[in-house]
Amino acid sequence: MTRIRCTVAGLMITATAVAGCSNTTVQSAVPPSLSVVSPSWIPTPEHAMAGAALQVYRQYWQLREHAEASPGAQDWRASFAHLLAEPALTTIVDELADLASIPAHMAGQYHRAPKARSVSTVEPARVVIVDCLDASAERLVSDRPGDAGKNLANPGQPRRYRLEVEVVRCPAPYRWLVRTIRPQLDEAC
Repeated sequence: MTRIRCTVAGLMITATAVAGCSNTTVQSAVPPSLSVVSPSWIPTPEHAMAGAALQVYRQYWQLREHAEASPGAQDWRASFAHLLAEPALTTIVDELADLASIPAHMAGQYHRAPKARSVSTVEPARVVIVDCLDASAERLVSDRPGDAGKNLANPGQPRRYRLEVEVVRCPAPYRWLVRTIRPQLDEAC
């Protein structure tokens, strides 16, 4: 088996050396029809906009989970300001302040399934995202002395529901920001 590999490798090296020394063009082994990109695979401006909006939305959730794990660690407004516009920015900052005042934090992780529902290219450009938020692995945990670690989650609160999110493209500086997050608590998913 090793002898066959060495022979094949030797032939490939020889063929490369001969092709490099000659003035002839070596034909590709890939048929031309396979090397051409089909126009259907080229993303449209709407696809690019939806992708950018979804990326900002995912970054928002990464930061949110980090902030909810330690809501009193800092003033979170500056951290969220590069991902959120008003009114979403004030809403999350207020929620984190409320969480820190209990005192409590969130433990666990949300599961999401975001999809772009619509894209508007009219300025300011806007993408509406629908998401299925699954908070069944997430719980509110007390940080109060004597109650530290106690589960404070409300058992009557829905654990799976839809979110409708609006992400807008701001012109100066040019960036995408989450503007509204509307939980649809009565719409299970």
